[in-house]
Amino acid sequence: MMEPTISSTLPHQALPISWVESLFKRMHFSYGARFADMWAGVNPDEMKQHWAQRLGELSRSELATGYRMLESRDWPPTLPEFIKLCRPNLDPEPAFYEALAQGIKRERADPHDPDVWSHPAIYWAWVKIGAFAIANQGYEALRPRWVDALRHYVELPGLEAVPEKRQELPAPGKARLRPERARELLSQLRLKGMPQRAGVSGQTEWAKTILEKYGRGESVCIAAIEMAEEALGLRT
Repeated sequence: MMEPTISSTLPHQALPISWVESLFKRMHFSYGARFADMWAGVNPDEMKQHWAQRLGELSRSELATGYRMLESRDWPPTLPEFIKLCRPNLDPEPAFYEALAQGIKRERADPHDPDVWSHPAIYWAWVKIGAFAIANQGYEALRPRWVDALRHYVELPGLEAVPEKRQELPAPGKARLRPERARELLSQLRLKGMPQRAGVSGQTEWAKTILEKYGRGESVCIAAIEMAEEALGLRT
């Protein structure tokens, strides 16, 4: 009678052993002898099985968060420590200010200073509330909505990872469109009849919508972004 293999004894929700082996290989390369010494005397097959079973309880986005957060550690994590990396305790207020800072970076789209999110729930809560609101209304004003949004995404099964930012790069020598050309392009976007300046109550929602779409990574032409910023008084 054949003896059961590790994979045959794992519960259905467990991760594939190959994933755990890949994780251990990454930690071995990153931490060297620290990782090997940590598990000296432990049966490697049994350890992989235990990790596979426990990590099978996590979503793909949570596992991706933990994998990414290894960069922040000088020592290899135990299993409970790795799970905490995957599921950080998201205090709403620090998470809000992370969203504010990383949201600004995401809107700037500087390849030398990219946005980095400690947990995808913070990013998606930022998307739900809106980049403009978070940048202009402050934590106290948005706290109830922010807490609800953050909790929703933290508890959402199968939460998607933070998407790659789409960058719209102008042609060489065209870093900034002239206002006249921007207005002309906006008219082609059927925004010609909308107000072009801030100051009229309730008349700048279109501009907020454009910036929020841009903040979500949606494709928005440079002209629309510039005119939205001008209408909201964000350009000098």
